Amino acid sequence: MARQQHPDVLAPSEGGKRRSTRYWIGVLLVLTLLSEETAYAYNLVTPALPHMAAALGTSDIVWVTTLFSLVGGVTVPLIGKLGDIYGKKRVLLTTIVVMALGSLIVATASSLAFVLVGRALEGVAISIVPLAYSIMRDIFPRRLVAIGVSVATSGIGLTGILAPIIAGFLIDHFTYRGVFFFLAAFPLVLGVLVLFVVPESPVRIRSSVDWGGALLLGVSIALLLTAATQGATWGWGSMPTLGCIGAGVVIFAGWVVFEKRVRNPLVDIDLARRKPLMTTMIAQFVAQGVIAAQSVLLVYVVQVPRAAGGDYGLGRDASGLAWFTSPGSVISMLMGFSVGFIANRRGARNPLVAGFCFAIVGSALLATMHAQSWQVLLGWFVFAVGGGMLNAAIPNLVVAAVPPEQQAVSAGAVGVVGSLGAAVIVQIVFVILGSHVRTVVSGTPIYSGTGFTWGYAFGGVMCAAGLAAAIAMRHGRRSMAESVEQVAAAPAH
Repeated sequence: MARQQHPDVLAPSEGGKRRSTRYWIGVLLVLTLLSEETAYAYNLVTPALPHMAAALGTSDIVWVTTLFSLVGGVTVPLIGKLGDIYGKKRVLLTTIVVMALGSLIVATASSLAFVLVGRALEGVAISIVPLAYSIMRDIFPRRLVAIGVSVATSGIGLTGILAPIIAGFLIDHFTYRGVFFFLAAFPLVLGVLVLFVVPESPVRIRSSVDWGGALLLGVSIALLLTAATQGATWGWGSMPTLGCIGAGVVIFAGWVVFEKRVRNPLVDIDLARRKPLMTTMIAQFVAQGVIAAQSVLLVYVVQVPRAAGGDYGLGRDASGLAWFTSPGSVISMLMGFSVGFIANRRGARNPLVAGFCFAIVGSALLATMHAQSWQVLLGWFVFAVGGGMLNAAIPNLVVAAVPPEQQAVSAGAVGVVGSLGAAVIVQIVFVILGSHVRTVVSGTPIYSGTGFTWGYAFGGVMCAAGLAAAIAMRHGRRSMAESVEQVAAAPAH
């Protein structure tokens, strides 16, 4: 039986689809450039972490990354739902303003507490990418959806080329604060282009926002991450650690029950349990977590002086980091673009499998060889091939997994999982590094080479889990056009 229009979805108009291909390329360019803001919030800040730790006199600098991912994970489905209700373009513009405000707070903050407040506000930027490809799904001609989504998400590889150069210049000339002033200005400029170039999505739903679900999910994940971060300091068997773990698990279980009973849940648990979306979310958790962790590990391996690291450390400054990340980012971006064309013809599942295979090999190379420049470059390049394929394949798999009226909630669920993957896996990697401290310089820990070996090895093991999920997938094996037709025509559940 053909799928009928969902009763809570207002029918989109068809007028926008009659525009020229040149026009849609312009819209794609604007949305892709805006999507770079999310990547900049990672890739510009990561090289600045050691400088921030020294300037703020803290060893808890990992929370600058973790809080950004945590807030992003919780707010992605909320912002997605608000976009469905009030218009994705309108909500996207609001998100841009909040992101800019958070960046300005970090740029002017004099303590870690205010830095974390600003980073929490910046976390809403994670919603930009799913909002962008949800808009594409709503307004683009079908023939351009797969390529558009892949370009928008893989265009982030361009940031990997430019970010180290920009970050190096800003840090070397204006300290780490220059990075955050840039992060405040960049989205505002792109926001003006969005306002005048990008049409509003015609899709609307009649729904309410699950504020209670967001609160329960945020508290549970925050407790679990606190236990992961402080466990080594408090003691893994101590009451504070066990208390955080126990409370986090109980609240998370309560959140699952709550989501099943609320009329308009933050995450549709029944939908998330279906195999197509479940396997895609597992892949997303692993992919985003390992990519974030690899970026952090690379910064330390490249910037730590050999005299401090002992058996590792290349002693490059922030600008020198670009010689390592930029070529790898070119590879990642090219792989991402290729996935769009492959998915259009043969589906996105096979590129996902290949991406995890490359990521496993790259992680293994870095785990066993990271003492010399050529070793780091080799391992990072191989990983970058996989990372580019993963970033582009997963959004297309979401499109192929669920019908149009469930795209937003599904993108929200996958966004939550990806952000939590980044937060959790980066935290675990820092726990691993924290158990292998070689020395402390001006209050900042210098980790041993063994810590990096185990950190990279953990990333490889996680990629193997992602590969298992990719192999188990049954969707994404047809062209995107066939996949979209199939899910649209499937009987409603």
